Amino acid sequence: MLKNYDFLLLLLGRFITNFGDSIYTIATMSLVYNMTGSTLYTGLALFLTSIMGIFQLILSPILDRINMKRFLILSQLCQGILLLIIPLLKIMGALEVYHVLIIMPIVSFINQLVYPGQLSLLPKIMDESKLIAANSLFSIAYQGTDAIFNALSGVVILAYGLMSAYYIDSATFFINSFLFLFLSRAVSEVNSSSSSKNENLISSHFSRLKSGLKLWKNEILFPLLLGVIIINFAASGIYSILPAYSENELYYSLFLSASGIGILLGSFIANLGYVKKIKLGKVYIYGIALAGLAWMGMSLFDSMHASNSIITILLFTAGWVFIGMLNIYSQTIVQLMIPKESVAGAMGGMIGLSVALAPLGALLGGFLGKYFILTDVIKFFGVLIMLVSCYWMLQGALKKMGSLNEVQAERISEAR
Repeated sequence: MLKNYDFLLLLLGRFITNFGDSIYTIATMSLVYNMTGSTLYTGLALFLTSIMGIFQLILSPILDRINMKRFLILSQLCQGILLLIIPLLKIMGALEVYHVLIIMPIVSFINQLVYPGQLSLLPKIMDESKLIAANSLFSIAYQGTDAIFNALSGVVILAYGLMSAYYIDSATFFINSFLFLFLSRAVSEVNSSSSSKNENLISSHFSRLKSGLKLWKNEILFPLLLGVIIINFAASGIYSILPAYSENELYYSLFLSASGIGILLGSFIANLGYVKKIKLGKVYIYGIALAGLAWMGMSLFDSMHASNSIITILLFTAGWVFIGMLNIYSQTIVQLMIPKESVAGAMGGMIGLSVALAPLGALLGGFLGKYFILTDVIKFFGVLIMLVSCYWMLQGALKKMGSLNEVQAERISEAR
């Protein structure tokens, strides 16, 4: 599979982009906080970048109608140039926080279609028998490397300064733009059937999304969806104050790495045989309660001391372990309970709602961080997650769910 030249270029580009994204995120959030000393601005910065995720859902129908090779080259080039504006303004002594707040969402907006665009190319360049392996490698490159790259980015920034991050990130975009010049002609092909239905594509996209949302009225799926939305809202609120809560850029990068490590550990634990035998109701209710308790536990420690920082990072990781488990089980439950032809619409609806409300959590977190003690803000969001556990405990159908093995067996029996 790695002998496929196009696939190798795309995969290499994804690794390079992920490193650039890690160092850019840490540097920019830290820069905004250093320039303002206010969590209100870091919350606003996170809001402006995360709100752009909505465009991934809205603009995804155009992926089949554009020359993807040209888009990849130009998008990387534009982002590389935009990022150089920040250190250039710094050299000129003209850099203001509003410059960063304008450039951040523009870069994020351009980047929204890059990853799904790369995934859309895989069927064009890979044999069907190798698609699962190809998607797995891309998933590892996209999410599995976050823990390593975030930690490495913190070390680089601490050693060479915040502005060095923009030069490095800009270089990663320029390197990718050059790499993508060598993609084959197959990558440039536009789906003619899609381009001939321009007038119907967007409307049909929203129609599918609306149909997907209707599927969540189920007595089990609706409480799950509502809980996931609140969890994402709370997590985003905590993320918005982490630059202020962390001792320096290195600790901030370790907090970001902790989330990736926690999700990976949670995914591993969720696949253990004895865990699959536990009643799903208990996994959901007690799992999210433990996540809330772990994050509330962070509020008991002053992160400005090294020993306490280690404890808070471990607690932050523990919270993500339980959330990582719930993510795996939630996706599996959706796939089992909803007809195959409707799964994409249901998942699209869930992702769309989660993405839409998480930025509001960032705004609230930034606002609360400005007027209240940071540990109290973390405690507040931890309590919010605990309330999800209480809400799920009151849902009879969810509480009575059998184990994952039992649910799978039941669905197989119904299919027969």
